[in-house]
Amino acid sequence: MIEAAALNGSTFTSRSLDFIVHNWGNLASVLGLILSGVAAFFAKRASTAARQARQAVLANTLAEEINFTEKLAAEISNLVDLGKHELARLRCNDLHDRTVTILNRWEDTLTTESKNNCLSAQAQLESLRTVISKLSASNVAATPRQVSQMQDSCRKIRDIFVVEHASAMKRNDEADDE
Repeated sequence: MIEAAALNGSTFTSRSLDFIVHNWGNLASVLGLILSGVAAFFAKRASTAARQARQAVLANTLAEEINFTEKLAAEISNLVDLGKHELARLRCNDLHDRTVTILNRWEDTLTTESKNNCLSAQAQLESLRTVISKLSASNVAATPRQVSQMQDSCRKIRDIFVVEHASAMKRNDEADDE
């Protein structure tokens, strides 16, 4: 009887081959569906990782920009202390540009408190620029009262950017923990 089965060609291997030949399209579709699902799963994970990496880079860039403004504010303070009003005025212009850039570029990232702090620094900077511009134009020495006011403005501006830099770094640390 085994010989008869062998002659009829109905072995397991032949039946398997016959099934594959007759159902090749269906099997290929199922395999394609499985592979597509696996690819979609890995693509979703890669997309999530790329989004997180982009957010980390942007957060670091914001912190770097605020750190640079903090250093500019410290430099302006030193220039005011040294009585170098023309240089202080030029650096005030640079700091003003940086502040405007931060407010506009990072509008969606900054908290309301951070925006208000930057706006406060910008207002202090405008006041400081006005006094320094007048001193530079008139080419006279600043009075002790003017020097005190300029130093106070410089301190307030610098303090704001120190706080904002720390805040940006804290947001980075919290994002890293997630």
